[in-house]
Amino acid sequence: MAKASVAVAAFSASEREDAMAEVRQLITDLRDAAQDGRQLARRYADVLQNVVDDYCTEFEKRAEAALARLEAAA
Repeated sequence: MAKASVAVAAFSASEREDAMAEVRQLITDLRDAAQDGRQLARRYADVLQNVVDDYCTEFEKRAEAALARLEAAA
């Protein structure tokens, strides 16, 4: 722990400011990446929901047609 405080004290004011600016930029980049990830996840969820809806609609049509054939044959 003491080594860390000595290392921090050894930084010049300019180096500390540069390090703080880099940390702020990393935080901003992380927030942006998280937002992008959430948007991408929502987009894929919408696509998946549409695929499932289309599949269910098609399956329902085919099931109704098969049921109608079975009822007609009975």
